[in-house]
Amino acid sequence: MSDQETKDVSEGPVDSDKNREVESVASEEPKPEQDSATLSDGNKVLVVSDDEQPNSSLEIYLDACREGDLEKVKELLSSGAVDVNDTLQDGNTGLHWACLNNRLQLVKYLIEEKNADPNRKGGEIHATPLHWACRSGLVYIVDYLISETTADPNLRDSQDYNALHLAVHSSNIMLVVYLLVSCCDAHSEKKMYVDEPDGSNRTSLHWASYQNDIYTVNALIRFGADVTKVDNTLFTPLHWSFMGGYKNVMKSLVEAGSDIFVKNDQNKNSFDVAQDMDCLFTWKKVLLECGKDPKRDWSQKVHWIPSRIGKLLTFLAPYALLPIALAICSTSSGLAIPKIVFAFAFFALGVYLVKTFIIPTYLVDDNPLFKSPFLAGVFSSTAFWCILVWMYNILPNTIFSNFIANVLLAIIIVIFVWTFFKAMFINPGFVPIPTDNAIIHQQVKDLIKEKKLDTEHFCVNTFIRKPLRSKYSKHNRKLVARFDHYCPWVYNEIGVRNHKLFITFVYALNLAILMFTYLSIECFDKLKDGYESDDDEKGESFLCSMLGDDLCFGYKNHQFHFNLIVWCLIQYVWISFLCVVQTFQILRGLTTREFSSLNTRASTARHNLSAALPADNSDSEARSSAPTRRHNEMQTWLHLLGIDQFVMTLKITIASLFSDGARRQYDPLHIAIPTDYGMIQNWLDFWVIGEVSWRSVLFLPIEGENNLNGEVVDYYRLYEYPPKSSEQTV
Repeated sequence: MSDQETKDVSEGPVDSDKNREVESVASEEPKPEQDSATLSDGNKVLVVSDDEQPNSSLEIYLDACREGDLEKVKELLSSGAVDVNDTLQDGNTGLHWACLNNRLQLVKYLIEEKNADPNRKGGEIHATPLHWACRSGLVYIVDYLISETTADPNLRDSQDYNALHLAVHSSNIMLVVYLLVSCCDAHSEKKMYVDEPDGSNRTSLHWASYQNDIYTVNALIRFGADVTKVDNTLFTPLHWSFMGGYKNVMKSLVEAGSDIFVKNDQNKNSFDVAQDMDCLFTWKKVLLECGKDPKRDWSQKVHWIPSRIGKLLTFLAPYALLPIALAICSTSSGLAIPKIVFAFAFFALGVYLVKTFIIPTYLVDDNPLFKSPFLAGVFSSTAFWCILVWMYNILPNTIFSNFIANVLLAIIIVIFVWTFFKAMFINPGFVPIPTDNAIIHQQVKDLIKEKKLDTEHFCVNTFIRKPLRSKYSKHNRKLVARFDHYCPWVYNEIGVRNHKLFITFVYALNLAILMFTYLSIECFDKLKDGYESDDDEKGESFLCSMLGDDLCFGYKNHQFHFNLIVWCLIQYVWISFLCVVQTFQILRGLTTREFSSLNTRASTARHNLSAALPADNSDSEARSSAPTRRHNEMQTWLHLLGIDQFVMTLKITIASLFSDGARRQYDPLHIAIPTDYGMIQNWLDFWVIGEVSWRSVLFLPIEGENNLNGEVVDYYRLYEYPPKSSEQTV
């Protein structure tokens, strides 16, 4: 968020029970064209009282400060026509107007060259220039005033707000972060108390909770804001959070230790206030997600099993559910449809029981199954039973006739099992979080110097400078370097340290399914020698004609083994899609997240471009085919299976091949990608760490190191991409 991109702050907290409205945060804010000037026929005219004579030089000077006209200001001050601290009747100096209008160079000149007073109060609310800058969320102005001048952040305006209160009112999280790391640390030169109350005893956390600003709430709590503080109406920050009813704000306040039974001056606790604000249902849901037990007066719930055991049971449940469901589907002995229905019902019942009784012991969420280790258990149980069938059925019958194929499958099994568990349990690349606030402060100062202090370059969840290609993980609440995606099939994020493991696992799994299917057919062929079949039923004859003799034999005599093959081949479909998509992204130097973002930006650009292109049927279809995404259950599954990414890859490839020149530049295949150094180099960068050799392919990152354009870079501290050669930029 830039300095100018701040939200207007409406009226402050209201005592709903007494219908008393506190002072407005923004209604009395001085505007660039108010108090001292109005518009008349397009020209600015000084507004003065009857007994005041217009000072044209001062009027021009203040207008120049508003507009940032540095040369005009220099001319007027150098001539002695005005003094730097001169004001009109309202008391606002040129420095006030320069700060309010974000004129940094002019602010520096007025203070450094002309000794303007940064603590001079003016306007109806007796605010300093720092107050005005904080109220408007102007980070770079505030930084200069705090770090380079004698501006005092603890001074208050007539509404009894200090700099931190006003920064919170601005809803600019980067300004709040700056003041916290600069002034709310024990070693800060200009010390501010994070829980400093205003005239109504409301702290910054009260205001952030009222505004339902989750990032500011979390930032204040991180710096020790007290969630139990009460204002003059005995409202805690939790009470004020019900005014907007934002679930995450309530949850953060509860997790920080808010008392849910404390009462306000109307003798109402949190449930009563939530009822008044029509968000009682949401409030109770928050308490459940925080582990509170409604049957025990909302005290902390005592689970019948520890959370670690719950996760383990969730992971192991498919080891029993899957084989039983496959065994139930003994369709070759008759009653095929009822058995299939019963198998699905049994598996669904098992999933329901796990979701209802086991997962809540460690996770309460709207969509808990995908955030639990259940899907990882589905995969690993499939692999487990395939390995058992191979060892006890396939291997004894094909060891001599298909020796090489069995050895190859054994090697592949070792590879995908090892890479699966390694990718699951390894740190995916969590960017280290500094424990010393001085380091965070220096990072903030560096970003200000580079004009990059925004949410794109600074993580407001972890208070750390964001390396390029990183993303905050809500699953682990950490920043992941070179984030690719969250994979429920391995129950972990895929980042810089386990991406290579994940791809190796996917490739090996792809080959393993093919080899398992091939050896299964060979096994059935060996077992059916000398076996005579009496095939009288038309249904079975038709099925056998479709499957072939070997698979037909397996279907009739080794139903569980046959069902396992079918189940694996079903999985093979989405695994193949995943292989294609991941390979495409690696060759283009992209992660899954970057590819999705790139395609979104390209689609937006193509949509905007269509207005300037001649209208035809294709353009009309393009304009009408941009509906708002609906996050429904089907899309969730398509995303989990990687099918949506495959369709996206196929779509943009075809569109790029057949698009004309005007549209071609907006396709992801032709947009300049900063991490694309050519397909060969991208491929080598992904697999190799250090020098290009077979040995280096086996290396895994110790921390965040990986190759980029043939150089080893640290993704924990990657803030600039290696430059491209002239051939790579073409």
